[in-house]
Amino acid sequence: MRSQTPARAVLLSSIAVTGLMASVGGLIGALLGGPGTAGLSALTGGCAAALGAFLARRRSMAKFNATHQAAHDRGFAEGLSHGLLVGVAQYEAAVFPSSPDGVTAEERAARRTYAYRIAAQDALPEAIRRLAARVLAALDEEDHDRAREAMQELSLAVREQGKASR
Repeated sequence: MRSQTPARAVLLSSIAVTGLMASVGGLIGALLGGPGTAGLSALTGGCAAALGAFLARRRSMAKFNATHQAAHDRGFAEGLSHGLLVGVAQYEAAVFPSSPDGVTAEERAARRTYAYRIAAQDALPEAIRRLAARVLAALDEEDHDRAREAMQELSLAVREQGKASR
Protein backbone atom coordinates (compact mmCIF):
# COMPACT_ATOMS: atom_id res chain seq x y z
CA MET A 1 0.00 0.00 0.00
CA ARG A 2 1.28 3.44 -0.86
CA SER A 3 2.04 5.85 1.95
CA GLN A 4 -0.49 8.55 2.73
CA THR A 5 1.16 11.83 1.83
CA PRO A 6 -0.70 15.14 2.18
CA ALA A 7 -0.97 15.46 -1.61
CA ARG A 8 -2.47 11.99 -1.87
CA ALA A 9 -4.91 12.70 0.97
CA VAL A 10 -6.12 15.87 -0.73
CA LEU A 11 -6.44 14.06 -4.08
CA LEU A 12 -8.42 11.16 -2.60
CA SER A 13 -10.74 13.43 -0.64
CA SER A 14 -11.30 15.57 -3.76
CA ILE A 15 -12.22 12.47 -5.76
CA ALA A 16 -14.58 11.31 -3.02
CA VAL A 17 -16.32 14.69 -2.75
CA THR A 18 -16.62 14.99 -6.54
CA GLY A 19 -18.14 11.51 -6.80
CA LEU A 20 -20.52 12.22 -3.94
CA MET A 21 -21.69 15.48 -5.47
CA ALA A 22 -22.20 13.84 -8.87
CA SER A 23 -24.26 11.09 -7.21
CA VAL A 24 -26.36 13.55 -5.21
CA GLY A 25 -26.88 15.68 -8.30
CA GLY A 26 -27.99 12.63 -10.29
CA LEU A 27 -30.45 11.57 -7.59
CA ILE A 28 -31.95 15.03 -7.27
CA GLY A 29 -32.22 15.31 -11.06
CA ALA A 30 -33.90 11.89 -11.28
CA LEU A 31 -36.42 12.88 -8.61
CA LEU A 32 -37.22 16.20 -10.29
CA GLY A 33 -37.35 15.43 -13.97
CA GLY A 34 -36.14 12.15 -15.37
CA PRO A 35 -33.01 10.77 -17.04
CA GLY A 36 -32.00 13.92 -18.96
CA THR A 37 -32.28 16.12 -15.91
CA ALA A 38 -30.50 13.49 -13.82
CA GLY A 39 -27.52 13.45 -16.20
CA LEU A 40 -27.33 17.23 -16.37
CA SER A 41 -27.61 17.56 -12.57
CA ALA A 42 -24.94 14.90 -12.02
CA LEU A 43 -22.61 16.64 -14.48
CA THR A 44 -23.21 20.04 -12.91
CA GLY A 45 -22.71 18.76 -9.33
CA GLY A 46 -19.56 16.84 -10.27
CA CYS A 47 -18.06 19.79 -12.15
CA ALA A 48 -18.83 22.21 -9.32
CA ALA A 49 -17.24 19.88 -6.75
CA ALA A 50 -14.19 19.30 -8.96
CA LEU A 51 -13.73 23.05 -9.45
CA GLY A 52 -14.07 23.65 -5.70
CA ALA A 53 -11.57 20.89 -4.94
CA PHE A 54 -9.12 22.30 -7.49
CA LEU A 55 -9.36 25.79 -6.00
CA ALA A 56 -9.06 24.54 -2.41
CA ARG A 57 -6.09 22.25 -3.16
CA ARG A 58 -3.47 24.99 -3.08
CA ARG A 59 -4.68 26.32 0.28
CA SER A 60 -4.86 22.82 1.76
CA MET A 61 -1.36 21.96 0.58
CA ALA A 62 0.01 25.25 1.96
CA LYS A 63 -1.44 24.40 5.39
CA PHE A 64 -0.04 20.86 5.24
CA ASN A 65 3.40 22.14 4.26
CA ALA A 66 3.44 24.82 6.97
CA THR A 67 2.47 22.28 9.63
CA HIS A 68 5.08 19.83 8.37
CA GLN A 69 7.81 22.49 8.39
CA ALA A 70 6.90 23.61 11.92
CA ALA A 71 7.10 20.02 13.17
CA HIS A 72 10.43 19.57 11.39
CA ASP A 73 11.84 22.73 12.94
CA ARG A 74 10.72 21.73 16.44
CA GLY A 75 12.26 18.28 16.06
CA PHE A 76 15.48 19.68 14.61
CA ALA A 77 15.86 22.19 17.45
CA GLU A 78 15.16 19.49 20.02
CA GLY A 79 17.73 17.17 18.47
CA LEU A 80 20.28 19.96 18.32
CA SER A 81 19.64 20.76 21.99
CA HIS A 82 20.29 17.16 22.94
CA GLY A 83 23.45 17.15 20.85
CA LEU A 84 24.54 20.34 22.59
CA LEU A 85 23.97 18.72 25.96
CA VAL A 86 26.15 15.75 24.98
CA GLY A 87 28.87 18.01 23.57
CA VAL A 88 28.96 20.17 26.68
CA ALA A 89 29.01 17.08 28.91
CA GLN A 90 32.00 15.75 26.97
CA TYR A 91 33.77 19.07 27.37
CA GLU A 92 32.94 19.02 31.10
CA ALA A 93 34.48 15.55 31.36
CA ALA A 94 37.61 16.90 29.67
CA VAL A 95 37.85 19.91 31.99
CA PHE A 96 37.27 17.84 35.14
CA PRO A 97 38.71 14.39 34.30
CA SER A 98 38.29 11.52 36.74
CA SER A 99 42.02 10.77 36.62
CA PRO A 100 44.96 13.18 36.36
CA ASP A 101 46.16 11.84 33.02
CA GLY A 102 42.69 11.08 31.61
CA VAL A 103 42.48 13.67 28.82
CA THR A 104 45.18 15.13 26.62
CA ALA A 105 45.33 18.83 25.83
CA GLU A 106 44.48 18.16 22.18
CA GLU A 107 41.41 16.13 23.12
CA ARG A 108 40.27 18.84 25.52
CA ALA A 109 40.66 21.47 22.79
CA ALA A 110 38.72 19.30 20.32
CA ARG A 111 35.86 18.80 22.80
CA ARG A 112 35.80 22.53 23.53
CA THR A 113 35.64 23.37 19.83
CA TYR A 114 32.85 20.85 19.28
CA ALA A 115 30.80 22.22 22.19
CA TYR A 116 31.22 25.81 21.00
CA ARG A 117 30.28 24.92 17.41
CA ILE A 118 27.05 23.26 18.49
CA ALA A 119 26.24 26.14 20.87
CA ALA A 120 26.61 28.58 17.96
CA GLN A 121 23.91 26.94 15.81
CA ASP A 122 21.16 29.35 14.75
CA ALA A 123 18.45 26.71 15.06
CA LEU A 124 18.92 26.45 18.83
CA PRO A 125 16.32 28.24 20.93
CA GLU A 126 17.65 31.43 22.50
CA ALA A 127 17.10 30.24 26.09
CA ILE A 128 19.11 27.05 25.45
CA ARG A 129 21.84 29.07 23.80
CA ARG A 130 22.13 31.43 26.77
CA LEU A 131 22.29 28.56 29.25
CA ALA A 132 24.95 26.85 27.12
CA ALA A 133 26.98 30.05 27.14
CA ARG A 134 26.83 30.09 30.96
CA VAL A 135 28.01 26.47 31.13
CA LEU A 136 30.83 27.03 28.65
CA ALA A 137 31.99 30.18 30.45
CA ALA A 138 32.08 28.30 33.77
CA LEU A 139 33.99 25.42 32.16
CA ASP A 140 36.50 27.80 30.57
CA GLU A 141 37.12 29.29 34.03
CA GLU A 142 37.29 25.75 35.50
CA ASP A 143 34.75 26.66 38.19
CA HIS A 144 33.35 23.24 39.12
CA ASP A 145 30.42 24.38 41.29
CA ARG A 146 29.22 27.02 38.84
CA ALA A 147 29.64 24.61 35.91
CA ARG A 148 27.66 21.88 37.70
CA GLU A 149 24.82 24.31 38.53
CA ALA A 150 24.71 25.71 35.00
CA MET A 151 24.82 22.19 33.54
CA GLN A 152 21.81 21.20 35.64
CA GLU A 153 19.90 24.26 34.42
CA LEU A 154 20.79 23.42 30.82
CA SER A 155 19.71 19.80 31.28
CA LEU A 156 16.36 20.86 32.74
CA ALA A 157 15.79 23.39 29.96
CA VAL A 158 16.50 20.79 27.26
CA ARG A 159 14.16 18.36 28.99
CA GLU A 160 11.39 20.99 29.26
CA GLN A 161 11.85 21.88 25.60
CA GLY A 162 11.33 18.23 24.69
CA LYS A 163 8.16 18.06 26.78
CA ALA A 164 6.80 21.28 25.28
CA SER A 165 7.30 20.14 21.69
CA ARG A 166 5.31 16.94 22.18
